[in-house]
Amino acid sequence: MCGFVGIVRRGDRPLPSPSVIRRMMSSIDHRGPDDGGEYLGDWTHLGAVRLAVIDVKSGQQPVLGCRLPIRVVYNGEVYNHYSLRQRLRHEGHSFPSNCDSEVIPHLYEEYGSSFVEMVRGMFAFALWDDGERRLLLARDRLGIKPLFIAETSDYLLFGSEIKALIASGLIEPEIDRDSLDDLFSLSYPCPPRTMFKGIRELLPAHTLEFQVATGKSFLRRYWQCPFVPAGDHRRVSTRQASDELLSLLKLRVYDHLISDVPVGTYLSGGLDSSVISSLYREVTGDAPTSFSVSFDIAKYDELESAREVSAYLGSMNHAIQCDSSMGDELERMIWHTELPLQFPLAIPLMELAGLARSRGFPVVLTGEGADEIFGGYDCFRADKMRRVLDKPGLRSVRAKVYKNLYKWHDLPDGTVQKMLDNHERVNEVRSAFNGIYPPWYDMWTTIGLDREKLLGVDSRSARPVWDPPVGFEKLIPNDMDRLDPHDAGIALEMATRLPAWILLIGDRASMARGVEARVPFLDHELVEYVAALPPALKLKGFQEKSILRRAAKDILPRRTVGRPKQPFFTPIKEWFFNEEKSELLEKYLSKDALTTAGLFDPDLVSSYRVALRSIPDHMLLRHQLEWTLILVLGTQILHRQFIQERCSVGPPV
Repeated sequence: MCGFVGIVRRGDRPLPSPSVIRRMMSSIDHRGPDDGGEYLGDWTHLGAVRLAVIDVKSGQQPVLGCRLPIRVVYNGEVYNHYSLRQRLRHEGHSFPSNCDSEVIPHLYEEYGSSFVEMVRGMFAFALWDDGERRLLLARDRLGIKPLFIAETSDYLLFGSEIKALIASGLIEPEIDRDSLDDLFSLSYPCPPRTMFKGIRELLPAHTLEFQVATGKSFLRRYWQCPFVPAGDHRRVSTRQASDELLSLLKLRVYDHLISDVPVGTYLSGGLDSSVISSLYREVTGDAPTSFSVSFDIAKYDELESAREVSAYLGSMNHAIQCDSSMGDELERMIWHTELPLQFPLAIPLMELAGLARSRGFPVVLTGEGADEIFGGYDCFRADKMRRVLDKPGLRSVRAKVYKNLYKWHDLPDGTVQKMLDNHERVNEVRSAFNGIYPPWYDMWTTIGLDREKLLGVDSRSARPVWDPPVGFEKLIPNDMDRLDPHDAGIALEMATRLPAWILLIGDRASMARGVEARVPFLDHELVEYVAALPPALKLKGFQEKSILRRAAKDILPRRTVGRPKQPFFTPIKEWFFNEEKSELLEKYLSKDALTTAGLFDPDLVSSYRVALRSIPDHMLLRHQLEWTLILVLGTQILHRQFIQERCSVGPPV
């Protein structure tokens, strides 16, 4: 696991001083505390920082080929590198070490740029072919590992984090206003945009080839999850699917345990992380060392459930407690995530990674991805309820059913009416979003209060919250209307929120502390298997992840298997909007600070802060104000750090 950076010439202008690539490397040295390397050529400068996991003593980067003048910088793990290595040896290739990254240049020598389709794992890499003066950038199928790109008239820049591109000094950072619109609806920029104008991510499952001779780039998608049309799913019994799923998961956990350093697990006490921790024991014969987060506010805390699973497995569990002092880490979190977060989940996850590292575990397995591939979030169940009650004969009772059903869910007052208002516009929404009603749509329309006024500074016209983000239609598969609605929602989740929010948080939080977080649920062969299962096995009635629960019934406590999903949230009011944080709020949300950044209406923000003091916790408006203000606060911090102060080389002290 590493981080890398690079600069390629696009024309006659020489490359900048080597100090530039070294400054870029310095900005991401938290990703690779064990080693670093560089290549300074005539047409490209490459740099890498390394977290040593496989073949700790060797495996330095950039990695070389054996036949062609090729250099590779790489981030991730190739889980099938042993079989690929054996295949390449039969073709006459030799390897100086056992590091997984070594197979990349040799595969290119043997099979050309299409070799990426042979690689299974989480990865991003840059390959420079000096003989052809060709750059090949690639990113894994699900977007587990990041890769960002920016272009100037003279150079193409790339790196594992945005701050590395800013650290080059070759681009002028600026907040992207379309991304700001997205933030106050989706809660993340619509891919491939980032929060910074002119800096984009390479989309998951894509390669980009740049040829110096022509000055042209070629973008290619090499994989897409093969969802099947409604009615064409595999005909399989529940028992057979359960057995197959458990067997496949066990193999994937086995693959993800490849390491020359200790591997632990994250254990929340929920189904997903508990399954991974249990299969660790099944595969190795030993209980894992696990790591958990605890909160001092009961409604957020799952530690008792985590300890129940830990006791069942016989594992050593370490927990870290998070309290209101965690709010002090917001500036550091923003520096690492490069994205304001509506729910600052990266703060406790950074602390968790720090705990694992301090206990001698630089690698952990997590349960991330299960909710995305099975459709496990509450919004997927709510979407099914909406579809059921939209049938002729049931629409007239929809309001009554909603109000009676959701009173047991302790939702804020006003939430149900907001949902009902949205659901009166189903056809309009489906038309705007290429035939799909996005499962997260109710949340999207809730985040930004008065967004036209809030974001409409300098006479700018903000995108109406009802309209799709700019470029959103390119992320929606063309055959979406042929899919079962549950599968369509999962396909949309995998194209948007999974890589742009969930995996971004996981990557940045773990790498901030020099820890590699692996996600067995997102092995692409497992993802393909789940995609082909009938939707009723993913959401049976209104029970989410039903087939995963069935598969887990013999390897976990009964209470864990039947336990409803508890979303992982962090406190907002208690951590950020109390008297103890008045200095932080004044620093970033004062009229002077807001006017200087020029992104938000200062008077409106001031009125929100005043209103927050009096609106009761049980009101939806209270939550809307908190969500809006935490995003304003995060954006202000982002602007101060990367645009006003250019603190791209190191986090806030």
